Amino acid sequence: MSKGYENVGMRDIAAAVGQQPTQVYRLKLSKSDILAELIVDLNNKQIAQLPKVLSKIKDGSILEKIVKYIEIQYKFDIENIELRKVGAVHGWSWSAKYESKNFEQILKLMQPIAQWMNEEGLDDVNSRCVGIFSLYYVGFRGAVINNFSAAECIAAIKPSLIYFVK
Repeated sequence: MSKGYENVGMRDIAAAVGQQPTQVYRLKLSKSDILAELIVDLNNKQIAQLPKVLSKIKDGSILEKIVKYIEIQYKFDIENIELRKVGAVHGWSWSAKYESKNFEQILKLMQPIAQWMNEEGLDDVNSRCVGIFSLYYVGFRGAVINNFSAAECIAAIKPSLIYFVK
């Protein structure tokens, strides 16, 4: 990440993983596919933490649960902000295969929120989750652009988040 995505070539990638460039080229992965693999791996780590995350969220209103959940996710993403920034900027260049994987992972990350909404008897849960995920990214921009903490990201989106749980 120190060189920046645009300045890294396949030879740099090969050197970073201790391989010859020809070995990397044989994988038939583009630079954007390699980035997508890194994002998929990072998302898998985030998903693997869900049982631990959910064990910390037991009581409270639906809004309080969602706020706590999102704040924990912000902390994870802020810890991995350099990769998240590059993924956000260059994600448009991923293949459909990687976009599909990423979408499936987002659904897994949104599942606890969807479950809480269903338990509350809210309607149109899928649309609400899409809205909350969109808000999540709005808040995360504060971390990327203004070095917001997780709490500051939450503060930025909470007034709008309230509308998705009514």
